[in-house]
Amino acid sequence: MHAYVVKTPDGYLYPFADDVSLTDDQALAWHFLSTREAREVAESRGYYDGGFNILRVEIEQDKLNRQDGG
Repeated sequence: MHAYVVKTPDGYLYPFADDVSLTDDQALAWHFLSTREAREVAESRGYYDGGFNILRVEIEQDKLNRQDGG
């Protein structure tokens, strides 16, 4: 299956302690199920058009890195 990750100039968004943090490791990045979901989370963290990229990645469903509600 595919999912999406958000890459910012500061790193990839990833779930941490019921919030969102940053990591340099794409393998730890938060997997979003849609570009809309990815965009909403990026914008809620202060990143706007031109300030982040949404990348499509192939991932096995049981390896999705997500938190409830996101």
